[in-house]
Amino acid sequence: MKKKPLTSSLEDYLEAIFILEKKHRVARVKDIASHLDVQMPSVTGALRNLRDKGLVVYEKNSYINLTAEGLEKAERIAGRHDLLKGFLGEVLALDEVRADEEACRIEHAISQDTAKKLQNLMNFIRKSREDRNISDSEWSRIIGG
Repeated sequence: MKKKPLTSSLEDYLEAIFILEKKHRVARVKDIASHLDVQMPSVTGALRNLRDKGLVVYEKNSYINLTAEGLEKAERIAGRHDLLKGFLGEVLALDEVRADEEACRIEHAISQDTAKKLQNLMNFIRKSREDRNISDSEWSRIIGG
């Protein structure tokens, strides 16, 4: 039986745990709440859900860790976010804050296959710009920025 896909919200929690583990080696409820700007009871509910799905190791009043499967999913989510943020900033010339905010919204709706194609397009555009020596200001003008 195929597992139900994660909601956008649960993906955000996985990504936050991933980021916090990379930064601090562990994640705590209060740090996740702060990172996502949500209340601690919301974090607790999400963690229970993620634990039930086998994606995190979580016990009340302890650190939260990703399982192997949770880490794999979190890496894919973070990778899509980074790809989209890069595309929006580098290719569409959005400022960093806007690129990050919009990447957060789009990352949940894009498939891995589409992300791969977007990465290939981004690589092509980088190479083309490099080959033609197109500056950032000229690129911005070209795309209507």
